[in-house]
Amino acid sequence: MIFLIIWLLLIVYARYLAPGTGANNPIFPELFNGNIGAIDPLVFAVFNSLGIFPMVFLTILLLNDKQRWPAWPFALLSFGIGAFSLLPYYAFGIKKSDKKLRTPRWLVRFLRSRFWLIVLIIMWTVNWLTLLQGFSFADYVDYFFASSLVSVMTVDWLVLYGLSIYTVHRFYPDARYKGLAWVPIIGPVLVLLRNRSLLRNRNQLY
Repeated sequence: MIFLIIWLLLIVYARYLAPGTGANNPIFPELFNGNIGAIDPLVFAVFNSLGIFPMVFLTILLLNDKQRWPAWPFALLSFGIGAFSLLPYYAFGIKKSDKKLRTPRWLVRFLRSRFWLIVLIIMWTVNWLTLLQGFSFADYVDYFFASSLVSVMTVDWLVLYGLSIYTVHRFYPDARYKGLAWVPIIGPVLVLLRNRSLLRNRNQLY
């Protein structure tokens, strides 16, 4: 029920409550013009992280895709609409079932591989290195209240962050170093990396 409520609140916020206007968009025009330097580094990093978050969810959900509903449609949709697609799955789809893992064995091996997990870490590192250019929280607040895009993507980021922590504790209650899940975005990946033996045991038939 809590996920359903959050989903409805997120929709209401995006549709009616988000401050700013869609016309005051600091990202897409500059991206299309190739003028990345004109985008505030923090705004740019948060925007990019909304493309990394879905990769993290895709990894964890497909490694555990034996719930009532298949996870892959919601995980793939999250690349476009973030938490808006994941929350219905968490509200209704994550129920214990006797289904076998839906994910093909080759994909399971890839997603739990050290190579893939390190790729995610590198992507996260490169994204946040952009902050070394200098950023201002005050400027970000100005963008938040001026642009509905920044407003919605910020709230979306916060919801995804909370979901990522819950996801680790939901699927890996016996994992070591679960506290790493609180590290934004990359934390769940670090938990998987430190528990690769657990992943192999969970999917031993694969």
